Amino acid sequence: MVVSPIDTGLLVLYLLGMIGIGYWGYHKSETLDDYLVAGRNIPIWMYVPVMSAVILGGASTVGGGGLGYQHGVSGAWLVISLGIGTIALGLLISTNLANLKAFSLGEVLERRYDKYSGTIGAMIASIYALTIAITQTIAIGKVLSALFAFQQSTMIIAAGVIIIGYTALGGMLTVTMTDFVQWIIMTFGIFFLALPLGLNAVGGLSGLTAELDPSYFSPTAIGWQTISSYFLLYVLGIMIGQDIWQRVFTAESAEVARKGNIAAGTYAIVYGIATAFLGTIALVLLPNLQDPELALPRLILEIVPVGFSGLILAGFISAMMSTADSALLASSTLFTSDVYKRFIHPDASDKTYARVSRAFILVLGAVMIYAAIAIGNVVQALILAYDLLTGSIFIPIFAAFFWQRSTWQGALSSITVSGVVVIATIWTHGFSSNLPIIYGLATSLVTFVTVSLLTGPPAQAKVREWVESLDSAPSID
Repeated sequence: MVVSPIDTGLLVLYLLGMIGIGYWGYHKSETLDDYLVAGRNIPIWMYVPVMSAVILGGASTVGGGGLGYQHGVSGAWLVISLGIGTIALGLLISTNLANLKAFSLGEVLERRYDKYSGTIGAMIASIYALTIAITQTIAIGKVLSALFAFQQSTMIIAAGVIIIGYTALGGMLTVTMTDFVQWIIMTFGIFFLALPLGLNAVGGLSGLTAELDPSYFSPTAIGWQTISSYFLLYVLGIMIGQDIWQRVFTAESAEVARKGNIAAGTYAIVYGIATAFLGTIALVLLPNLQDPELALPRLILEIVPVGFSGLILAGFISAMMSTADSALLASSTLFTSDVYKRFIHPDASDKTYARVSRAFILVLGAVMIYAAIAIGNVVQALILAYDLLTGSIFIPIFAAFFWQRSTWQGALSSITVSGVVVIATIWTHGFSSNLPIIYGLATSLVTFVTVSLLTGPPAQAKVREWVESLDSAPSID
């Protein structure tokens, strides 16, 4: 199926517009707060869309549609898990995170424990974030190559250069603006064009149910093992991702962070159900696709008029870019804040840190493009990143907020020991097993509690300072 010149033109204009927004952000980013956390003044009406855009990347849109094509509406569980995790983040710790006025996950760990726990945790989180960026870049290249008959590597390079360009120029200020635009396109394309036109093409819900086996409409058809795997990986993982936390740090108040995360998580659940439904519609209209992940792009070209289809396809690319840019900036922030600032040049100016962050974006972006081309599919690497992230640092992070007896010795021991356990269990049982994350969490909990009790209590002055920082909510000038 050939993409029309009009749709091609719309996609090209959209991508050029992203660079334009990056140039705007470059001139508006006057401080380190502007560059890394968008000045910490994002209001609720903008916060909800941009947080939603971070959550809903290639796995949520293209991957979610592919799961719907294969399993029916139960394919929505991946995105539903991301939504549940975001709601839980809003209810449990987003208020405290916003009050901390931090830049990174490693900085939070350092404030509560010590710099070594912060550094190791930051390195794990940076690997996770970079892996997320790589998967999104692969997804963009995959979709563009299928639509325009170019080599996947060529499309990966083109998309990667654009993402690196606008992210490095304006940092979080640019990412916020581009994510807001991308959310508008995603929402309009999915809910106001693709769903109504798709249902009309198959004769409505009655026509859809008549064409498919009832199992495609069962919420558990994908299997309880898969659902539990999604819960362990994505509900817990998204609650401690640097890309998500960095967006929380942009909120203008703790209340905005709390309500915004709950709203964004709810939106993600609805979005996931919608893309899974679109996948089932694609199965009826395009029953012989070799690659299920191309179900939604092909469906759009099949049912949506020229011009509007280009807009929706831009929305799909938007979904992937909005996650890739946030993940790339997150990885750069971790290296800047938790390595360069902590160990190399702790007294540098904000302008120096902004320049260093830009340099890290260029270097990590090059790694992102190279890995995306060389690997082509990083599902196993993504699972490893989530297993390590959740299995080794989830317990120390949440204990920092909810258990005052936590000690830095417990945190450091827990992260190190459980990280080894996760890797060893993956080596033994493979990437498809839930055991790595289960064993990692169990080992992390036992090690953390045992060592903390043996080495505690922690210094009361440090705990008091930490508690006061959680409760403070200074106004934003």
